[in-house]
Amino acid sequence: MRATYLVLALLIMVILINFSCQHEIQFPKGGSVTTDTSSSPTPPPPPPPLPPPVIGSSCSPDTVYFTNTILPLLTSNCAMSGCHNGLSTGDAGDYTLNTYAGILKTVKAGNATGSKLVSVISNGSMPPKGHTAITSAQLTEIETWINQGALNNTCSATTCDTTNVTYSASITPILQTYCTGCHSGGATSGGGVDLSTYANVLVQVNSGKLWGDVSHATGYNAMPLGGAMLSACDLNIINSWIKKGALNN
Repeated sequence: MRATYLVLALLIMVILINFSCQHEIQFPKGGSVTTDTSSSPTPPPPPPPLPPPVIGSSCSPDTVYFTNTILPLLTSNCAMSGCHNGLSTGDAGDYTLNTYAGILKTVKAGNATGSKLVSVISNGSMPPKGHTAITSAQLTEIETWINQGALNNTCSATTCDTTNVTYSASITPILQTYCTGCHSGGATSGGGVDLSTYANVLVQVNSGKLWGDVSHATGYNAMPLGGAMLSACDLNIINSWIKKGALNN
């Protein structure tokens, strides 16, 4: 009888041991255990990609082009919210300075000195107080364009120098043409963003907003507001400057 009990006890132990082994945690080959990585730090974003290469016909250095220079300059400095953009009322609604047809009504082709557009800029009436004034170099470009016939012309560069990019010679001219009319000084149309100084520009670079906005990246504000996207060359220049450390050079 005792022998029977002993055999039954041994049989039960074997069954229990076999059941336990079937429910052990199975480790992957190599002895490592897969851990939860949901709390791991998010890796930093990759550097911004370069825009497509620049293509098109060459631009003459002796010609000022409407689409390349005049339109973005006047859109930024004169056609911001509440001003000469075709949507405003009152005095601001008398002129529309973000279209070729509207701008043409303020100039006399071939006669810059006799053009109202040049007059109001020269006497300081426009842009209004609180906005960054149009520089003498920009006024010269406007005068040259008018004297060359105030044509609705455009061009695309075949080359784009991104090796000798500096803040003063490369980035500042782009910002002055496309951005600082709204984003400077006390201009309320700029949403509190001031791009008239290096320190303020660097804040936008470090936050990712400068590149995100001008490249029209998802989740950012497409800039210039109400204007065409920057040219591939300008985007390449900004991209190169950022990648090289966004230096104040």
